[in-house]
Amino acid sequence: MFKKFISSLVVIASLTGCSATGPKFTQTEAPEANKAKVYFYRPWAMLDGAAAPTVQINGVDSFNISNGGYHVLDLNPGNTIISVKEEGGIMSNWRSGPLQIAFDAQANNTYFVRLTAELANAAYVGGVSSISGNYSLGLVNSETALQELHETKKN
Repeated sequence: MFKKFISSLVVIASLTGCSATGPKFTQTEAPEANKAKVYFYRPWAMLDGAAAPTVQINGVDSFNISNGGYHVLDLNPGNTIISVKEEGGIMSNWRSGPLQIAFDAQANNTYFVRLTAELANAAYVGGVSSISGNYSLGLVNSETALQELHETKKN
């Protein structure tokens, strides 16, 4: 009984300890003059929940995104490439292949970019576990993004 209790505490601590811990999202802000504002967010998911993959802007490491987190960027207008590195760092369990989107960021506009990791299948047979999922990175319309962002915290 005591072992189960300790195991449960470890699982709970590992799931909550790797999530975003900042203030909860409340509202969007207007872009800075002659800049494009980008809200990059990752809805909470069990798959790869402990990983915090590195996000690159135009090939340069910019920030790590935690499970259930968001990050706000003010970018210069023009062609923008946002990518998520294949690995989330040493000892990471981020298992996605390369993810990348490109878009023409217009000055004084706001964009929403969502990274998802959704559990597709899980099995445990003969002491071996198998987990698979679907990963995606893409632009999202403002209505969907605002609903999902209210469940996130600042990275």
